[in-house]
Amino acid sequence: MHKRKFFLLGVLLSLVVVSADAARERSLHVQNSVRVGFDDNIYQKKSGEKTASGFVTDIINLSGKFTFSSRTDVQVYWQPELRFRVRRIGSAGDDELLIYQTLYGRLNHAISQRLFLTVSDRYYYHDKADQVGDGVSQSNQQFVDNNLLGALDITVNNLSQVKLGAGYRSNVWDDKEYGGGKNNNDYGQFTVNGSYIRELRPNKTHGVVGLNYVDLKYDGDRGGYEAWTTFIGADQIFSPSANGNVRVGYSMTSIDAKGNTSSSSPYVQAGLGFNPTARTSLNGTLGYSIGHGNNSFWNSQDRFTMSVGGKHDLTGKISISASLSGTFSSYDGDNKTER
Repeated sequence: MHKRKFFLLGVLLSLVVVSADAARERSLHVQNSVRVGFDDNIYQKKSGEKTASGFVTDIINLSGKFTFSSRTDVQVYWQPELRFRVRRIGSAGDDELLIYQTLYGRLNHAISQRLFLTVSDRYYYHDKADQVGDGVSQSNQQFVDNNLLGALDITVNNLSQVKLGAGYRSNVWDDKEYGGGKNNNDYGQFTVNGSYIRELRPNKTHGVVGLNYVDLKYDGDRGGYEAWTTFIGADQIFSPSANGNVRVGYSMTSIDAKGNTSSSSPYVQAGLGFNPTARTSLNGTLGYSIGHGNNSFWNSQDRFTMSVGGKHDLTGKISISASLSGTFSSYDGDNKTER
């Protein structure tokens, strides 16, 4: 697993070096962010078993853009992150240091004036200890997540646009017993999506209708789930400093569980952005959707999320930001795996 992980990372870094050497124009940026926060349930347990912790995170982002022609460019970044959890409340554990690594690359290419291609790959390494307390050892709980995506943007006419996308995501744990043994937490996820966007009011309102498909399969005989989601929505520019979006729909899901159940759930995604000044931005989001289970005993979960945040640029190179988020997950007993 370690050899495969570092081989893939080496291939991605080699592509970055080759791209940089062949580029006609290039730009490089370095950014450092320090975040201080508090998580009231770091292991996502039931209310009676919560473990809380304060944390300090340092994030370094090294990014670059390489332009090959007026039609083609590549964007890349490497982002190491160190998170220090301070004295976990409700747990006998000591202070804890977690390490995350992200390597990202995206190719943008204008095939024609009406057809635009984007291909991206996100490689993520997580030093994870969030399963502690469910009978899982704290040691060797790291995983690699790789998410490959492709998208086509098609301009139909001056008022209409079609977006088509597909992707494959794989999640592989260092611990073979936890990842591919009796728990089978390693998985592959295939996605397809499409949407039609039409301008309803010039430079103000766009209507959207779309369809998403997800097929997630765990290794071994654990199974997984398939989900079809249809939705309608709108993107609205309220003023030069305020904009919003909303998607409302319905998901039909087939889940490999005790009874190979089928279920349905609402789908909601909404966001609001506001820029009161040129240096200040505020945003908020909420959503309700189905997703893969975060533990070894359910193949899916219904998840409701909310977040608010703000950012202010003190100077051209220094900014401060703050955010607050909440996640509420529900697990249906019928969707529990047979293990």
